[in-house]
Amino acid sequence: MNVRAIDYITEDFYESLSFQDGEMPDLETVQGLFYADGLLVNNSFGKPVTFTAETFVQALESQIAAGTLLQFMQRELYSKTEVFGKVAQRLSVYEYSFADHETENLPRGINYIQFILVDDSWRITSMAWSDENENYQIPEEYLG
Repeated sequence: MNVRAIDYITEDFYESLSFQDGEMPDLETVQGLFYADGLLVNNSFGKPVTFTAETFVQALESQIAAGTLLQFMQRELYSKTEVFGKVAQRLSVYEYSFADHETENLPRGINYIQFILVDDSWRITSMAWSDENENYQIPEEYLG
């Protein structure tokens, strides 16, 4: 079982979302990484915000078209992947920026990503994430 493939899929996800001003993210790749409809849940706010892979991509396209999202960068800082048979889960600590990504102390969060093995390829079935805040700090062992 090539678990390294999960590393590549996660990297593809973050890289495909990231884009500079005047460019477009590779949202077709983002949607293609998911199995079936997929489920994405942003639980950083008062209530969870849920998407399918398709509605997630549509939301990003709408923000870009409206000019409210000019650039975005997200990258993984730490990961831990567990695999059992044809299922896997990855704890992915990330940082992100809507502006200059070379600054210090970027916002961070944790993304839990679930995968299944289908026809010898790993695909994302779901992900749920929450940004770090004053009440929820990323554990030190995930940052060292």
